[in-house]
Amino acid sequence: MIVLGIETSTARSSVALLADGEVIAHEHHEDARGHGAFLAPALRRCLDVAAARDGGVGIVELVAVGTGPGLYTGLRVGMATAAAFASARGVPIAGVGGLDTLAVGSGVSDATVITTLDARRGQVFWAIHAPHDGLLRCVEEPRVGSREELDAVVGELAAGGAVHVVGEVAADGVTRPDAADTARLATVRAATTATELLAPEALAPVYLRDADVRIGWNERGGIRRGADGAS
Repeated sequence: MIVLGIETSTARSSVALLADGEVIAHEHHEDARGHGAFLAPALRRCLDVAAARDGGVGIVELVAVGTGPGLYTGLRVGMATAAAFASARGVPIAGVGGLDTLAVGSGVSDATVITTLDARRGQVFWAIHAPHDGLLRCVEEPRVGSREELDAVVGELAAGGAVHVVGEVAADGVTRPDAADTARLATVRAATTATELLAPEALAPVYLRDADVRIGWNERGGIRRGADGAS
């Protein structure tokens, strides 16, 4: 199966093309504001690399895209690009949560893994994954909360066995979701029917909370009116 992966939910944007699980083209870029400028050229380069291989590769059969949680603008850019590509090619699309992608990229398969993403404003997105049939499965709905809340969860789980914390909020280094792992997980799920392959218009983001601009708006009380009541 030929799978195109797109991941833009964090400061690390990436595009990958996989053929039967093998990464045949990959591009990435670190810039929290550069998703749009990076994505289309990177996608074109990956397709060109694949076409230049001996004998080329087949037609993309599945598009896998990160659905969040993460940066609002990045998510919109990535998901819109993925949906447009899938629609133009007439192929299904699979949405993959970034916290699940981090679990795949962790390389852990025999212990509990807590995947984390920086939600900003002193908060963290996280999810708990546990081994099941040789794979890590998310065992609770992803959450957003304070670092103190996350630390309490880690401490509670660590009392019962080994726990690995990975992602953007981890003591042993920052890791971010990558398109190759996004495509890899979508491939596994498609093969085991553990996820629904969607029409592009059915793709939906996972936000977990309001956008930063909306939070700031609410904190400031919305539009401040003048003494005469005019906005």
